[in-house]
Amino acid sequence: MSSIVSIRACASYDPALVSEAVASALGALEAAFAFPNVKGKIVLLKPNMLIAVDKERAVSTHPEILRAAIREFKKRGAEVWVGESPAVHGSLFAAKKCGLLPVSEAEGARWVDFTETVMVENPQGVLVKRFELAKAAVDADVVVSLPKLKTHQLMYFTGAMKNLFGCVSGLQKAAYHFRYPERKDFGTMITDLCLALKPAFSLMDAVVAMEGKGPGNGDPRKLGLIMASSDILALDWAASSIIGYNPAHIPNQADALTRGPWLRDPSDLTIDGPALKDLAVHDFKRVHEVGDVGIVRKLLPPLVYRYIQNILTPRPLFRDDRCLRCGECITLCPAKVLSFVPARAGTWGRQGSPAGLSAEKAAKRVSIDYGACLRCYCCHEVCPADAITLRRG
Repeated sequence: MSSIVSIRACASYDPALVSEAVASALGALEAAFAFPNVKGKIVLLKPNMLIAVDKERAVSTHPEILRAAIREFKKRGAEVWVGESPAVHGSLFAAKKCGLLPVSEAEGARWVDFTETVMVENPQGVLVKRFELAKAAVDADVVVSLPKLKTHQLMYFTGAMKNLFGCVSGLQKAAYHFRYPERKDFGTMITDLCLALKPAFSLMDAVVAMEGKGPGNGDPRKLGLIMASSDILALDWAASSIIGYNPAHIPNQADALTRGPWLRDPSDLTIDGPALKDLAVHDFKRVHEVGDVGIVRKLLPPLVYRYIQNILTPRPLFRDDRCLRCGECITLCPAKVLSFVPARAGTWGRQGSPAGLSAEKAAKRVSIDYGACLRCYCCHEVCPADAITLRRG
């Protein structure tokens, strides 16, 4: 596989600019024989759609990136499907809110629901030998990842590889967080997943990325780039380098480098476009890297382990004054350590009453059992109100 990454400047989401940049990036890879043959095939475009929020939040792949991708693949003779499975919101509701569904319909692509699943054998898997995946992703001839470049509290960075975790349907994602709470193991699982899905191409939205508290509550950060590659790891390696990470420190990338039919040596990475050093963003707000504490769990008594875990690993803290009491974090929590309890006496005198809440909702708060918390940060990802902060101690 060719480890070429095509990078094009794109100053905004103006449809003409996006169309030109995507066409140029794909055309360059096609000329280098680094683009899949899609004529007469079903192509599944899998955008990033974490939760149902407006496109300006930079949480989801921008609709104009999807529009350009649909047109380019249809131009090459493909039947185009578009699908995604957000963690808590319904697929159609989230897709409409993010602007992805209207674009799919306008461009004549078929929106596919990921609720129907099938079991897929994965003999190359290290941790996962069988995945239950969206049937549409399995039935498609070609799987294409359309990620948004973002930071990620658990994995530090989320791009083309992590985006495919959305092919695990809905709340089933929580089971994988529960089984693999440590970064290293979760990263290995992501590699296993990519081996099962065999993505043939990736097109990344880095026009406006997300920095800080990604993947759901960070800040939009304009990078002005569109990136594409038939090598899913090469694309992520280049993208994480641009925002200042050492890609070898990203758990799933470090694992994938040794295992898959992708980039095997960073020196083999070829850039069609500006050099990575010229695109580097030195002040990008990244997630602070911390080590796993899994081995410590096996060696120490539970009380000592929990104390060390609280010191070394950031834990989610809930702000009652921002919390909407929507319960999405409770529904999603893989360890089932969240629950509603009566509000603390005097809370509103200290923090102020949450605006717009009914008396019934204001009378309760979210409680967490830190002793059983996995530190997977799923609650932080899906919180629509940015009511969860991550702190040590």
